[in-house]
Amino acid sequence: MFNISNNYYKIRRFKRKKHLVPHLIWIYIFLIYIYSALDIAGIGSVWDIGQYSEIIRLEEINLILFNSDGILTYILNIIMFMPLGFLLPLIWKEFRNPVRVFLTGVGFSLVIEICQLFNHRATDIDDLIMNSLGAIIGYFIWVCANNLFNSINKKAISISKSESIIQIEDTIDKDKETILISKNEAIIYLILSVLGEFFLYNWYIISS
Repeated sequence: MFNISNNYYKIRRFKRKKHLVPHLIWIYIFLIYIYSALDIAGIGSVWDIGQYSEIIRLEEINLILFNSDGILTYILNIIMFMPLGFLLPLIWKEFRNPVRVFLTGVGFSLVIEICQLFNHRATDIDDLIMNSLGAIIGYFIWVCANNLFNSINKKAISISKSESIIQIEDTIDKDKETILISKNEAIIYLILSVLGEFFLYNWYIISS
């Protein structure tokens, strides 16, 4: 009986290690996406303060709905946040909820728009709406993909000991297999990425 319990423990520990590597890989992918989104958005930083005659220029703030130029702008803003809506529930089970994904998309987009007040990029409410919509679309793409793969990847593991067979039904359910370092891990990554970009990344030094 002790040997059976010991084997079961070893199997569980091996599986956790096996799932930690993919988790870390997805974390790196997530961080690369965050950096890319911030780079494309071109957020301002503390280094922009003093570069212009006015810190905040009201003419570059648009609070009128659907006042952007061209439908391509809306499409690109939606696409830019779709990976966020897909990766959040894929990596963290706390975000397997459309409301949390939506609020995270709104928060991340709002931070980007606020940071753009410090440089010559326009701060636009349409960007905020389209980014949030993109996050939700990405979430539902994950839902469809998750349902598809879960129906294919369900397995049962059997462990044989002497003449007895102990069956351990181990459905590969990503809700249970996700390695959680912290419940707020995703939010911490987002906050640190924005703060690092805003306070530490000096575009003028790097470009020169």
